Amino acid sequence: MEENEKKYEEELSALPEISEDAQDEVIEVTPPESPVADAPAYRWDFSESPEVKKERKKHRSALIYAAIMTGAFIISFAILLILLLTNIMKPSGEPGHIGGLQNFFTEDRVVYVREHDDESGILTTQEIYDKCLPSVVSISIRTSEGGTGVGSGFIISADGYIVTANHVVDGMKSISVILSNGKIYTAQVIDGNEFTDIALIKIDATGLTPIAIGSSSDLLVGDDVVAIGTPASIEFSGSLATGHVSYNNRVFKMGDGNGGIEKKMTLIQTNALVNPGNSGCPLINEYGEAVGIVTMKLNSSYYEGMCFAIPMDAAMPIVEAMKNGSDYSHLLGAISAYPAKLGVQITEATIPGTDEFGLKIEQFTQNTYDAARKLKAGDIITHINGVKFNSSTELSLLLDKCSPGETVSITYYRDGQYQEVYVILGK
Repeated sequence: MEENEKKYEEELSALPEISEDAQDEVIEVTPPESPVADAPAYRWDFSESPEVKKERKKHRSALIYAAIMTGAFIISFAILLILLLTNIMKPSGEPGHIGGLQNFFTEDRVVYVREHDDESGILTTQEIYDKCLPSVVSISIRTSEGGTGVGSGFIISADGYIVTANHVVDGMKSISVILSNGKIYTAQVIDGNEFTDIALIKIDATGLTPIAIGSSSDLLVGDDVVAIGTPASIEFSGSLATGHVSYNNRVFKMGDGNGGIEKKMTLIQTNALVNPGNSGCPLINEYGEAVGIVTMKLNSSYYEGMCFAIPMDAAMPIVEAMKNGSDYSHLLGAISAYPAKLGVQITEATIPGTDEFGLKIEQFTQNTYDAARKLKAGDIITHINGVKFNSSTELSLLLDKCSPGETVSITYYRDGQYQEVYVILGK
């Protein structure tokens, strides 16, 4: 286009100049025919640009991706809605089934929580301490040999009845109770039970502040608990230990010192760090209520925070029976139980000529056991109720599932042959 315009200007300049005399004369000049006169109008067109192609391709991919995702979402939502409606419309006799898939979403699980608000009744640790301290006592004891010791307890009535652990006061020559206000009283034992480690003592006082009693069965693992007592010595009376419920209704097996089990106790396990002297102190829940009686801890450098308390739901009926002078033997099983015993001392052995393991009877712990009448020293026991065991520990676990007075079958080896006998377990 520029070349045509230039050519036209050159031809125009080549024309003769018009004189002034001829200025009125009209001269017609016909411009040369432009080769672009009929050319279409010029347009900006980048359709062939690589950048444009790339941009259009990117835009087209985005649209396709969006369409795919939208379609997938609509289909997924429709499937989910169908499955949900199918589950809702299923009969109640088919819980946990959705469209033929059991537990499609998740297993049902109930999680209990407690709201900390003004109406819940839950107290802060400081509020619990202020509320319960007047109900907690220190116990100073003197043995018949002249030794001294310390323990804890808590008031359950305004007229001086106090609950503590039996091992704190059992067989003591003298017992003194020190209240939180420093007053000292001589106490007498109303009753005590070694099997459950519960004791009830009394002082001659009135107008005392009894502790509120809570329900141990309401405790949840993870609940906050505190213990208020007298660890180590009277100097540390009123000490607070905080922690959580580690396990409720823990079955704790107490050894008899000879490798056997003396009794099994159902207890509250907590990581509140109690110490000697805390025995008998209350384990207190978030509402400032006594839910347990601290009884023991695992005392070893290998363990930390494994402490135990007698559950109040099982303890209070016994305490009330002690207070009223009633029989409570039928209540003891809620806390403690004797294990079933075979009544034998055994060593590991193998059946002669084989690799089969067994436990050889060395002697009988009591001749009154049924096993002593039906088995002999030297017999090698191999099965209990048809179950093979491979160690003395496994035998103990098998017997632990049984109850005193239960009849079990025992397979044993004697004089080159296997025999079977039925034995009543003792305690």
